[in-house]
Amino acid sequence: MKKTKFITLLFSLVFTLPTLASPLIVAHRAGTADYPENTRYAIDMALKNEADIIWLSIQFSKDGIPVLYRPSDLQSLTNASEPGPVSAYTWEELRLLDAAYYFNTDGQYTYRGRGVKIPSLLQIITSYPKVNFILDIKSPDTDPLTMANTLDRLISETNSFDRVRFYSTEKRYLDALPDYINKFEPRNLTRKILANSVMANNCKVAKKRGAKLINSSDKYHAFELRRDVKVVEKLTLSRGVSRAQLVWNQQAMACFKKNNDTKILLIGVNSYEDYQLAENLGADYIMVDSPATARYWR
Repeated sequence: MKKTKFITLLFSLVFTLPTLASPLIVAHRAGTADYPENTRYAIDMALKNEADIIWLSIQFSKDGIPVLYRPSDLQSLTNASEPGPVSAYTWEELRLLDAAYYFNTDGQYTYRGRGVKIPSLLQIITSYPKVNFILDIKSPDTDPLTMANTLDRLISETNSFDRVRFYSTEKRYLDALPDYINKFEPRNLTRKILANSVMANNCKVAKKRGAKLINSSDKYHAFELRRDVKVVEKLTLSRGVSRAQLVWNQQAMACFKKNNDTKILLIGVNSYEDYQLAENLGADYIMVDSPATARYWR
């Protein structure tokens, strides 16, 4: 009888011990290493390769249509006849370009001339009604308020609030979005908290008041797993500058996770070793360039 009770207790402990869940896989630009980035074809293949979330880059056309494209010059990835930004072309002009023109694997332009086009954000949101997206706002010359109003209307009309979250390295774009729209914390804030925690052993994050945070009840931070930085030391008559690498560790993760509703996305996880590190750290999401490779990590 005692042996039976011991075995029962042992099994109970095994199944009640907390375990770290595997981080969800975010397909960077829909899988930029596998297929022509930010295209419908890449999205289809990323989902086939079991990506959990699709990260897309958005810019605005000359007539104010949000489209999927990353570089500042259309000639970087397409067959545009002249160099220029997305904002110099109308949506009708953009949709004629070959979005796979310069994509190659081993020197072979497999997808050139096969009808891979620049899609509009509306096309993608409506074509994938059950897919979660992170939208990276890239437009360098779009008025923030105009951008915010357009995106707010699009997300509202497609009833996509619960499955879309916005990111941008430009704080002005995030600030312009209404508070009820899901978005990441500003990159500068994330960097500051991370650097203080890793380099100065000083954790400074917003504290909870009761069941909610001071600023928000739902915070998302995104930053590279490893990031080269410059460290500036202030001296009496000058300053010293040295290079260092900012790397997430358990201390930093614990700092951000002081509030249980804080979620962490680690960028640039492109090897199984980095995936294991991210998993052990307790990251909620990892961004990968190749969902075709990452599907075998978990």
